[in-house]
Amino acid sequence: MVSSIQRLTGVGVWSYDVTTDEMWWSHKAKEIHGVDPERTFSFSELVSHYTETGESRATTAFEAAIADQEAFTIDVGLVGEGTTEHSIRMHCDPCVEEGETVSLHGAVRDITDEKRREQRIEVLRETSQELRKASSRQEVAEILADAAKNILGLVNTTVRLADKNTNTLRTIEATEECLERAGDRPNYDIDEETPAARTYRTGDPEIHTDHEMTEDDHNRGELRSGLYVPIGNHGVLSAGDIVVDAFEEHDLEAAGLLGQLGAEAITRIGWAKRSRAV
Repeated sequence: MVSSIQRLTGVGVWSYDVTTDEMWWSHKAKEIHGVDPERTFSFSELVSHYTETGESRATTAFEAAIADQEAFTIDVGLVGEGTTEHSIRMHCDPCVEEGETVSLHGAVRDITDEKRREQRIEVLRETSQELRKASSRQEVAEILADAAKNILGLVNTTVRLADKNTNTLRTIEATEECLERAGDRPNYDIDEETPAARTYRTGDPEIHTDHEMTEDDHNRGELRSGLYVPIGNHGVLSAGDIVVDAFEEHDLEAAGLLGQLGAEAITRIGWAKRSRAV
């Protein structure tokens, strides 16, 4: 019955016996964390899969639940094999007898989709405000790369803008992580058959699940999969990950929204420059 409820609700459960120092995680809880369901994990072993900030928050809350009988609900980032972050909500209730905490009981739930919806709203709010202040294509590229990395979690991001005089997509900005994993990012000829150039020409976003199957001669270093979205008719934003099949449609949707905001900003800057020239 419990396992059926967990499957239907997507919630995993866990418990901790303070007196014996024994931890129990349901199969669903382990599945949410992306770990082997047959293994036994301590709390510290499981939360080591969280981001550095998430691990610290979870450990502090766990210790306070035992020492001070404080229930908690926290959201933490979970990093798997790739570099795209997932989000987990962890809840805990202490069981107290005669003033002493004897056990903890809790639940975990994958809230990645919820967080990504929130991120899209945050992209609209924060990034649009930043882009209104931008006065050059370079500034727009920097804002887009920063938002892709720090709001959407697309840490390996490159922004290329079209140079119609040379018929190239010029690399204007790339995150530090992208450069570390893939090396200096090349410019692309607009007419060549690369995912970025094709996205620019057609205006259609693309997901490449495995760059081993990407039919061009460009080196992408450690990056194994990628997504590409147009920045209107001004360029392309791309992001990569070190694992195969890292991206889903919601990633493409969020990145596409960012590209639209960037396109609007570059168009506005172009109109402003032409107006001043008149």
